[in-house]
Amino acid sequence: MNNTILAILHTLNILAFVLETATEFAVRVIALAIVLGEYIWTGAQVVYSNRQNIMENVNIFRDNVGSYFVYG
Repeated sequence: MNNTILAILHTLNILAFVLETATEFAVRVIALAIVLGEYIWTGAQVVYSNRQNIMENVNIFRDNVGSYFVYG
C-alpha cells in the first residue's frame, strides 16, 4: 500500500476512536441526567408531601433565632 492509502486508513482509525469515545461520553451524560432528574423528582415529592411539617420546623427555628435579637 502506498502512503496515501495508509494516511487515509490512519485518519479513519483516529476518527472512529474519537467518535466511539464521544458516543460513550454522551451516553454516560444522558444516563447521569436521567438519574439526577429522578432524584430531583423524588425529592420534590417528599418536600411537597411534608411541607406542613417542614414549615412548622422552619417557623420554630425562625422564632428561636429571632428570640436572641429581642431586647426588652
